[in-house]
Amino acid sequence: MKVSLIDYTGAGTSDPADYAASVLIFTKNTRLLMAPALMKDIQGWSQDRKTKELEYMAHTLPSSHEFVHFTFIIEGVTRAFTHQLVRTRNASYAQQAMRILNVKGWEYDTGPTIEACDLCLDRYRSAMADIATAYDFLIEHGAAVEDARGVLPTNILTNIVMGINMRNFVGLVKKRSGPRIQSEYRAVLEQMRELTMGIYPWLVLFLDRTKDRALTDLDKEISQESDPVKRMRMMKLVDQVRTADVDVD
Repeated sequence: MKVSLIDYTGAGTSDPADYAASVLIFTKNTRLLMAPALMKDIQGWSQDRKTKELEYMAHTLPSSHEFVHFTFIIEGVTRAFTHQLVRTRNASYAQQAMRILNVKGWEYDTGPTIEACDLCLDRYRSAMADIATAYDFLIEHGAAVEDARGVLPTNILTNIVMGINMRNFVGLVKKRSGPRIQSEYRAVLEQMRELTMGIYPWLVLFLDRTKDRALTDLDKEISQESDPVKRMRMMKLVDQVRTADVDVD
């Protein structure tokens, strides 16, 4: 699995982080002066002044965060994962099609609990081999690709492009980072997080606030709870706080 950040606000400028920060600050301050001159004025601010403004913005209404955008290519992930990903409706997607593309020789992912069990792994691989044989047989005997794809497994690997603004990206990372989230989903988000923060170091102000650090620490404590029923109930409560729209900082 590989995530690449192929486009973002400020790409091609001499300082993408500074440009995107200026866009954020500008869109936040247009209620005071909505004119191109304001953008130019903000770009001339000192780095310290911009940082202080961003620190303030990380704890205010996030509507202005929608003016910063990211485009990712996510490669070698399962269809099971992309089915979950596209439930984030406030983003744009373009996915590799299986309706018209013959995917002969397709690859698949194996879950960690199957990898850990030799009997399960043998049976899983055998089932995947049977599916591959059936898929090729159907196409060789005249079945349309769009019909033959019906036998393909959920864990077949695919690629997808995702476009998302900063407001929705920050929300996605926060809501999908808990331990109950599928490990593949968490791994994708971690790569996205590292890539975006590599371009915009100041993004940590929005992704790693006090509440989020506290919830992460609480997740670790809960994972050590011996009572499975109590542990699950506590995890659900933490998820409710994590996905709440209200800011409890």
